[in-house]
Amino acid sequence: MNCYLPSTRSDSLEVHRQATELVGRLSNVHTDFSKWWVVPDGPKDPYISLDDADATSASTQRSDRKLFKAFPNAESDGSIGVLLTNSESDKQWRERGKVFLSVKPASGRICLEISRVSELYATPRDVVWSLLKALSSDTRVTFANTNIVQRVAEEIVLYSYDRSVYQHREFLGWMGYVDKPLSADQLPQAARMEAQGRGTLILATEVLDLADHAAIEQTNRTEIGLAELGLLPVLDPSLR
Repeated sequence: MNCYLPSTRSDSLEVHRQATELVGRLSNVHTDFSKWWVVPDGPKDPYISLDDADATSASTQRSDRKLFKAFPNAESDGSIGVLLTNSESDKQWRERGKVFLSVKPASGRICLEISRVSELYATPRDVVWSLLKALSSDTRVTFANTNIVQRVAEEIVLYSYDRSVYQHREFLGWMGYVDKPLSADQLPQAARMEAQGRGTLILATEVLDLADHAAIEQTNRTEIGLAELGLLPVLDPSLR
């Protein structure tokens, strides 16, 4: 799941503040998301609790220095962000679906990844919808989408690459957010819509299955409808 918002240059303490505010909203979705730790750089490094502002900031600064040393020509007026997980050990990380939460103010990007969501939760749609709602409740978010990766007939299929409609536009995927109010009459292809702040949460299809042709068709039609409304961001203006 990706959320897009205006980029802001932030130091490590501001990154920590934004991350703490974000996970505070996620913690209301499920107990699995109540505590977060900085992902270790290596197998011998400890998991650092996000609650420890000083340690988190120091870890972020080390990551920044490592990146800027490797890429000296990269822009360096601010932090690259922080990578978190909802587990404090490798064993727990695997059990909880190998969750990653990337908070990158300088890139204007928040990304939440969960593996095996259908196995972990009895109602995966409701859990992911609630997570999307929590992430996009930030008034700065302009667009959000949800990608799906799945094994289909012994092949790894990625919705954005193998099933989406456009190459020159963003995809919506399973569900997402646009920062415009929409009515059911404007986007009848969608399975569900809900007002969220100044915008709209959109569920393209009830079915989470990249092998289901009807579900893929409904998702594609929803993306076409958004494009016709001018609400599916263009990635390559030359192909407009």
